[in-house]
Amino acid sequence: MRIRSLVLASTVALLSTVVPGTATAGSNLDPGPALTVDPAALDHALTCTPDLHDATRDPVLLTPAFATDQQSFGWNYLQSLPAAGIPVCSLSLPDEGYGDLQIAAQYVVHAVRTMAADSGRQVVMMGHQHGPLDELWALTFWPDLPALVSDLISLATPYNGTDSARSGCDDSQECPPANWQIATGSKFLTALAARPLPEGPGYTSIYTNFDELIYPQPHASTLAGAANIAVQDVCPLRPVEHFDIIGDNVAFRIVLDALEHDGPAVRERIPDDLCFTTSMPNLRYDAHAAITGLKYLAQVPRHLIDDSVTAEPELASYAR
Repeated sequence: MRIRSLVLASTVALLSTVVPGTATAGSNLDPGPALTVDPAALDHALTCTPDLHDATRDPVLLTPAFATDQQSFGWNYLQSLPAAGIPVCSLSLPDEGYGDLQIAAQYVVHAVRTMAADSGRQVVMMGHQHGPLDELWALTFWPDLPALVSDLISLATPYNGTDSARSGCDDSQECPPANWQIATGSKFLTALAARPLPEGPGYTSIYTNFDELIYPQPHASTLAGAANIAVQDVCPLRPVEHFDIIGDNVAFRIVLDALEHDGPAVRERIPDDLCFTTSMPNLRYDAHAAITGLKYLAQVPRHLIDDSVTAEPELASYAR
């Protein structure tokens, strides 16, 4: 991970005295758009391991998609990263990720500022599916964030949209806001692509060629300026699909490579003998994990019915 500089330490110290979304007297820092979400809700959505304070390694922020943090990561990375001595925080959004991703990005902004101030270190952004899109939106439109972030690591993320959402939303003429926004050609993704990738963090996009929800691959998950690595680049024909990737050992070792080195992951550093392994370490194969998964499946129809809208949310004024 990156070695912190005196400049970063000064920035973090300054931000720790700033109310998120407000200007700082006597400072050249631009805090970006004001946060409109209730501060209590921003705080409530963030959960961190006790070792965040005075961390000796960059803490990881886990951002899920279409699920709570426990449903996405409770059985995998929320177990494996702390076991490796890495402080972790996770976000669980009130709308479980089905709402406007521009609002979700505000939770990311608050989380990164909070984690950087408490740990005194840069933060690693990480997530599954559209979680990293929330994170990249925050990095792109809040100017203070890139200096506070060392890496963005994504799993099965539709940086260029997914045809599954485009065909599904167009056919039904209504979808939850987030579905519209991850569809190929959306206004949300077009606005992101129109901006340069923020300088500073290392970017790693990990994906599978056998993703049944995010496609066509590799185009859907290719991020210009990032290290784009398919699990099949390491192990050809490895049978990993969209949800398997968050418990897969090859994907996990690519994540660790990014965490343990300056800059993004490098394919050549990943050992080929991982092809004889399956799951990442410290997975939870227990009743709690199974119940969490069932709760996730049970909530999907409700969101598709209750949260659907007839068009993609309008872009915020700062992104037009």
